Amino acid sequence: MCLIDVRNVARMYCATEEHSAKRLANACISFIMDNIREVTGDTSFRKEMGRYPHLCIPVLKAAADLILDGTGGGSKRQRTGEGGVGASSVMSDT
Repeated sequence: MCLIDVRNVARMYCATEEHSAKRLANACISFIMDNIREVTGDTSFRKEMGRYPHLCIPVLKAAADLILDGTGGGSKRQRTGEGGVGASSVMSDT
């Protein structure tokens, strides 16, 4: 039995594309989200994802969903242009 860890998650995730392993892909994305700092700090992750850049999209989507679900409470940030470059304000969905 093979376990997902920081050193092998990128290789396993990239292999899911060749083998149409949707459940494993979802497990890898979940592991990446749970260990985002350690995984993205690993050079093997960056190197492997560099070979399959299109696989970054589902990871980015999962990260965005995590941010909206965990901290945003449904609020959105919008650039206003006031207060300098990159200034932003929070707009409520309500």
